[in-house]
Amino acid sequence: MDVTVVTGVPGVGASNVCREARRRLEDGYELLNFGDIMLEEALTRGLVADRDDLATLPLREIRLLQRRAGEFVARRARNRAILLNTHLVVATAHGFLSGLPPAVRSDVSPDRFVLVEADPATVGERRDTVEYRAYREQGERAIDLHQDLNRASAATHATETGATIRLVDNEGAVDDAATALADIVSAGDPPR
Repeated sequence: MDVTVVTGVPGVGASNVCREARRRLEDGYELLNFGDIMLEEALTRGLVADRDDLATLPLREIRLLQRRAGEFVARRARNRAILLNTHLVVATAHGFLSGLPPAVRSDVSPDRFVLVEADPATVGERRDTVEYRAYREQGERAIDLHQDLNRASAATHATETGATIRLVDNEGAVDDAATALADIVSAGDPPR
């Protein structure tokens, strides 16, 4: 199993970077979006109408959805290398919450964490152009805090799992960031 956890604050462009990086990688790599897996389960159970509703669920439901998503990732990772796009820290209606609590982190068993970052002003500008998502935290200070929390979470997770941490700058062209991510992933363990 080889799992690369790719994370960034909402609006930084981590999903676009992951999609482009996946195109550059061998067929043995699969891109999974943790939030999409959670959303599919929540929709099946009739808990939400859309992705933004996930953050308003009771904490018990969020944690259960996280656990189910972690189990799904673990099953998929048995036969292929995984590029997992997720949030290490999630802004919920209850406050910031760990995106990979201990049981989920154990299931996912990450080999490396890659933080996709950009200047908070850039992230704010990108968010202003998006009409299909609502962003819980607003303003450069909130974005900066969220990026700091992601860094702290990555450091904690890496210490607990022995995984490495890398940074991908997504300030410029997405192609540059995607190439950097693909290079990091392909330098890890080879796909099975």
